[in-house]
Order: sequence, then C-alpha cells, then structure tokens
Amino acid sequence: MCQPSPYVNLISQDNDWHSLRLGLAGQTQLTARLSLSGDVAFLFTRLDGKDQHHMRPKIKLIPEDGDGHGVQLEAVLNYKVTDLFNIGVGARYWAVANNGTAHFEEAMGGRGSPQADDWKAKRYGVFVQASIKFN
Repeated sequence: MCQPSPYVNLISQDNDWHSLRLGLAGQTQLTARLSLSGDVAFLFTRLDGKDQHHMRPKIKLIPEDGDGHGVQLEAVLNYKVTDLFNIGVGARYWAVANNGTAHFEEAMGGRGSPQADDWKAKRYGVFVQASIKFN
C-alpha cells in the first residue's frame, strides 16, 4: 500500500508592507495612578511581494506590487505601580489594503501578462506591557 506523503509546501507567499504613518497620539490622566493613552494613524502603503508555486518549476518567483492605504489604532490603560514602574493592558488594530499587480510576464519568460491583484491584511489583539523609567 502507498503511504501518504508528508506535508508538501505547494505555495509560498512573502509580502513586505512599507508604510508612511501620519497620525495623532494622546494621553490623559484618569487618577493619580491610572492613565489612558491612545494612538490613531493613517497609512500610505507600498506592497512588495513574491509568490512561488513549488510544484510548477517552470514558473519562477512571481513579483507582486502595489500602492494602498491603511489604519492603525491603539489604546492602553496604564497603572503606575511606583514613580519608576508602570504596567498596562491595551488593544491594537491594524489594517492595510492595496490595489496591485501580479507580474506573470516576469515569471514566465515574457509569456504571461500582468494581472490585477488586490491585497488586504488585518491584525488585532490585546497585549500586556510593563515599563521602567531610568533616572
């Protein structure tokens, strides 16, 4: 009988997002020990990606690129344990999107044609942090 093969990596995708961030940050003191900080930013993004189909050796890396936009939001509730030590809990949301192109003409020796390729990525979550001030 045939054994099923182990995991085979069929496709690899490597995307690098480059962004210029324009935003605002602020902080307010809620009590003597409790503060709330926030950050909001609009992103101008550029995607540089590479797509590889491992089971199709005649197709080289497929370059992908495009320009787009995004947003980053963050809020942190900080507690001052001492004058030099703070702990905090926060939430973060990032989203980027672009209208780009997959360059099949470069991957197939000029036999392919460019294809419109839109990308979207979102990240969100909560975090815990600690900070120390040095005098």
